[in-house]
Amino acid sequence: MKNILSVLLFILGTTPFLHAQHVGIVRKNYFSTYFDSILNMNIEVYDSSTIRLGSIEPSTGVVSSISSAEYNLPINLTGATINPYTNQYIIGSGSNLLTLSIANGNIVHYVPITGPSPSFAFQNFRFNSSDTTIYGLVPVNFYSSYFDTLSMSTIQVLDSSHIRFAYINPSTGQYNLLGNTPLKSVYTLAGNAINPHQMLFYYSAVDTLMSIDLYTGNIYSEVPIQIPTNAIFENFTYSCADSSIYGIVRQNFISSVYDPFLMMYIDVIDSTTFRLSKINPATGQVTIISPYNLGLGATLNGSCFIDPDSMIYYFGSGLNLVGVSLFTGQIVSVVPKTFVSNNMYFDMMRSTKNCFGALKVRLQQPSALTDVLNDNEMIIVPNPAKERVHIQSMQAVKQVSVFSVSGQRVLVSNQTSFEIGMLGAGLYWVRVDLDNGAQKVLKFVKQ
Repeated sequence: MKNILSVLLFILGTTPFLHAQHVGIVRKNYFSTYFDSILNMNIEVYDSSTIRLGSIEPSTGVVSSISSAEYNLPINLTGATINPYTNQYIIGSGSNLLTLSIANGNIVHYVPITGPSPSFAFQNFRFNSSDTTIYGLVPVNFYSSYFDTLSMSTIQVLDSSHIRFAYINPSTGQYNLLGNTPLKSVYTLAGNAINPHQMLFYYSAVDTLMSIDLYTGNIYSEVPIQIPTNAIFENFTYSCADSSIYGIVRQNFISSVYDPFLMMYIDVIDSTTFRLSKINPATGQVTIISPYNLGLGATLNGSCFIDPDSMIYYFGSGLNLVGVSLFTGQIVSVVPKTFVSNNMYFDMMRSTKNCFGALKVRLQQPSALTDVLNDNEMIIVPNPAKERVHIQSMQAVKQVSVFSVSGQRVLVSNQTSFEIGMLGAGLYWVRVDLDNGAQKVLKFVKQ
């Protein structure tokens, strides 16, 4: 399950997508009316809802149903992902895991979530295209009971909670824990990301960016998210096109107002800005890309995706689908979501193309994140470079492998100095195998 060969077999056995499919859950609510004799008017009440798999066209905002079949099932807004190799969409449904076919919208699997912990929840999950595995978080709560003499009943109270990291089999619903210790006891629905090349899973613990090693399930790095005051970094995702994590910085501007009833000053929100940004996972530093307020906020249930061909970040903003350039941070499109068959909502959208076919670059677990990106004992010069690069190392080098940002190996050398003139312009990863069996990973830019 966790090897490059399995990914290659999937790719060889699957017809590549000619274009990305942007898939999500289409919801339709049903209402009935009754006459209220007191108000002397008809009142509309919610009866039920149905779901089906749908897709959206970013240029027009048209939401189409993939299947005519509707299902009277709940969905969780705590996790959804796509396996582009099996062409399946996976989402939580109560205490179950629901898998739908992207080809026809039919249910492939609907199984209860089970595992070694006393929890039926598997949340904030994402598919890793380099080892074809779904990783996520398992929140576990612990309770105690006491007898309440007033109500003459036994009351359960929450004692503690923690989070474990795990991977899941979508066909059985069985999750298996990774790692030896619990993670931070809180996470937000601000997004998550997997770097398939470095085998790292990222999630937000309010003001901290957590990085989990997919090989071990243990904490790889833990850095404070460095953003302006009263700001949140949310709706983030990883871009395989340039090896970056993008998201929205939502910043509230607050003033103090004296409340004569409370006899005290209270803080009130004057305005809010939304700007495309990216985060450095090694430091937590957030760089704001948008030169101005986008003026449109991202809804967490609408989620986001990146089109690697156009380098556009798309997010749901209420009734609209918004596209923002990764280069300029400026809005390039705003289209209203339009539905057929009286459908009403399009939730948890995901895309099939970003990171399709990505391969692992980091094959071993270094002791810390600095071993991957910031090892001063080994550097690559010049950087950027046009024709030739040289690896300066304090240790003996056995072999050098160069990978594109999509994870494809494009060059192998047993020399520390080698030609790169034949490579196209862009970012490249360099895996250096040392004589002592260790590995280091560097990166350079080809001009």
